[in-house]
Amino acid sequence: MSLPVPNILTLLYHTLLIVIAGGVGFAWGLSEIVDAFAFDMGHALRTRGAWLLLLTNAFAAAGTYVFIASIVPGLDTWYAALFTGLAWPVVIRNANIKLAARVTDAATSNDPPSAAIRFEQIYARFQDLARRWINAALAQQRAQLILRAMQLELAELTSYAQRLAIASPLQESFNTRDDEGKQEGQPSAIASSLQESKVSDVKEKKEKIKEKIKEFVEQHSSDDEKKALLAAFILTNFGREALETFIRQHPRPGQQPAGRQHQRGR
Repeated sequence: MSLPVPNILTLLYHTLLIVIAGGVGFAWGLSEIVDAFAFDMGHALRTRGAWLLLLTNAFAAAGTYVFIASIVPGLDTWYAALFTGLAWPVVIRNANIKLAARVTDAATSNDPPSAAIRFEQIYARFQDLARRWINAALAQQRAQLILRAMQLELAELTSYAQRLAIASPLQESFNTRDDEGKQEGQPSAIASSLQESKVSDVKEKKEKIKEKIKEFVEQHSSDDEKKALLAAFILTNFGREALETFIRQHPRPGQQPAGRQHQRGR
């Protein structure tokens, strides 16, 4: 007696529903990485922590849909799969599983209270681990970039930071969050001082920005420390590409810019 062969179209349809739920979960994980590492998004996605977070969200959302669809009839629709993926970070993470079937009143019974497994706490710990892995990888890369920037002239680096701050379309939105300021050292101190410059005149405001950056730099005695803080300020507020481009265009003494080396090779 031969077993019935499942319809290939039905199998593909249910697989597509699982992929939809998993894809939405993947997008939720991606939004978490964008929120935490916006300026280093491309480099963050190359780390194992990022893909661990992305795949966990995707498989968790897909697995949740498979579980719900197997016990609730009528959920084999694309919008049910989509809703399950959307509900993953809101409902499922905040759910809990009671380890005891009966909850008793502690005042009238000597039995210990029932324990529960909270998915929110489990996911929060897992998310923290993944973000620490991403942060460690990015910190090493940025530290190398700061070391390269420290080989440049202080005056050029200061002038470049001033030009970026002046040219920024969002001159009042420099990063001033305390947590990121602690991670980077002191770049948020520059940004905090910049936001104090509420000057209506554009020319006067630009001069204020230049003075604030120069004033902050002069507070430190070591040139290396000044360069490191300026490089961190550029990385935090304008991204890695801005600093990499400046380093390529302003090589160390005795070296030629990358563009000139390319032309000479020709």
